[in-house]
Amino acid sequence: MHNFRRATKEALRYWKTLVLASICSFAIAALWGANVGAFFPILEVTINGKSVHMWMDEETEEARERVESTKASIEQQELALTALPEDSASFTAASTALSGLRSELVAHEAKFLSCQKLDPWVKRFVPSDPFSTIAAIVGVLILSTLVKNVLLITNEVLVGRVALNISRNIRQNIFAKAMGMGRAEFAKHGTSGFTANITHTTEMLSNGLMNTFGAAVREPMKLASCLLGASLICWRLLLMSVVIAPLVGGMLFWITKRLKSIAKGVLAEADGFHSVMLESIGNIHTVQSFRQEEHEKERFGRVTMAMRNVSLKFIFFTSLSKPVIEFLGLGMLGTTIIGGAYLVLNKETSLLGIQICEEQLSVSALLVFFGMLVAASDPLRKMSAIYSSIYAGSMAADALYPLLDQVESIRDPETPQSVTSPHKMLSFKDISFGYTPDQPIIHHVSLNIPFGSTVAIVGHNGSGKSTLIHLLSRFYDPVEGVVELDGVDFRDMLVDDVRKRSALVTQHTELFNKSVAYNIRYGNPHATDEEVERAARQAHAHEFISTVLPEGYETVVGQNGNRLSGGQRQRIALARALLCNPEILILDEATSQIDMKSEQLIRESLSEHRGERTMIIITHREKLLELADEVYEVAEGRLVPRPHLSRNAA
Repeated sequence: MHNFRRATKEALRYWKTLVLASICSFAIAALWGANVGAFFPILEVTINGKSVHMWMDEETEEARERVESTKASIEQQELALTALPEDSASFTAASTALSGLRSELVAHEAKFLSCQKLDPWVKRFVPSDPFSTIAAIVGVLILSTLVKNVLLITNEVLVGRVALNISRNIRQNIFAKAMGMGRAEFAKHGTSGFTANITHTTEMLSNGLMNTFGAAVREPMKLASCLLGASLICWRLLLMSVVIAPLVGGMLFWITKRLKSIAKGVLAEADGFHSVMLESIGNIHTVQSFRQEEHEKERFGRVTMAMRNVSLKFIFFTSLSKPVIEFLGLGMLGTTIIGGAYLVLNKETSLLGIQICEEQLSVSALLVFFGMLVAASDPLRKMSAIYSSIYAGSMAADALYPLLDQVESIRDPETPQSVTSPHKMLSFKDISFGYTPDQPIIHHVSLNIPFGSTVAIVGHNGSGKSTLIHLLSRFYDPVEGVVELDGVDFRDMLVDDVRKRSALVTQHTELFNKSVAYNIRYGNPHATDEEVERAARQAHAHEFISTVLPEGYETVVGQNGNRLSGGQRQRIALARALLCNPEILILDEATSQIDMKSEQLIRESLSEHRGERTMIIITHREKLLELADEVYEVAEGRLVPRPHLSRNAA
């Protein structure tokens, strides 16, 4: 529950809202018990045919008589006590009896005083005849029920606002964590893991918080108001009615322990569910081209069935708590019915020699006592579902907060160093790296790239070409060695400072479901329309944008650019990179989906800007290699110089 307590502490920032919600809960609970208690005068009037005025007069007179008779008894007992030896058993018994009489006198005087204080108000506001009295009380009950429901709505809205604010903050923090997380840490969770945490897991936490500050406060208060009302009628009878509570409490403790473990299973299955769903939908072209639709349906069916089975267990144990709670309510009511009926029918004040009440219970008082216990069963029943939700929220918090607490491996240094712009030298110094410790990919790579030069890197697939680019973009840090700008280690610079100096174009083009202009301007949000068009012309994208696309630069490209061809997507991505005017332009197979004519035009455009920025080109196209000042081949994890024709490229 430690992480769940952290979430509740965050809620304390909205303490004013929570205080107001608690006031509403207190008022709801008070009205809940008062509405049941209001039936007492109705029953008195109905059963005895007396008005409240008459009943009040009788109660006052009866209390006065009891005070006088008790005082007389005390005087007699005190007189008898003086005639007894102080060391005798009779004296001790008489002293005990005298103490009891004095306690009774205090109780009778308190009742008499309260009747005297209440009598003027009753005479002033309560009708004098029985029927009008009943009608007035019913009217007050209806009004109080309306007020109670208004307060209930207010309470739930206030608590919901707090819970949703916290869940929104957590969603934003998780999203921000995903945006700033290094590729290695991100891969541990994956897109499906972040999706599950942002949606399903956070929703579980939100529900737990709503119940914590809402129903978990309100329902126990309602229960307490009913038990308080019952105790005012006969507290010993109430105490007798809860003898089965320890047994029920033990059963509930066992159920909640089972709910904890099952909630963990629900979160795990939700992660698998999102993983299969996103993977299948994201790879829909591969699924359909290899005719694996039925296979993916079966796979999705298995994970949804697993999630359904775990969720069904959660529902079963949540439902199991309801009859346990109802058993408690029924046991309390049954015990009270048997004991109370015996006291009323036999006009007794004790059971099995144990005194239960000071004076005989009336039928009206016993019925209201029953009503209080019946009213107590409703919050008892709801509390089982409340605590199930809270435990689920606790499991959700245990999944979310360790993720939020995770320290990124790619982060800003405490005292960052700066480098002039543009830089003079980009250096790889004795770099070694592997995505897993036991599988190194590149070994002791060293390379100096002066600003304005063009370097091409070739090699077979999987040799480590793109890995060098990942290190250059600081998606990862090298295991050994350093990447430097003008002698300053990337790890000693701000991450944003490193990344803003370069622009990356890969063969796997990623576009947003926005307009063409939005996707190009993504590289420089403050760029003008003229600058966007100029970048598109440099990437040889302007022609198809202005002539082929129906709305030109305002054409929405679809999810990940699915309304465009592969070559069109790559040219838009290249325009986006060029719009940044980066110090380092990285092309990782960036022309792999472009026709030879377009590639020739792009090559000519890049050639015109040689010397203005550093260009690193990963390609298998021989024509692009002509742009390079130096060509290197990655072979067996090492960088090997290769002869090239760059001097004849222009």
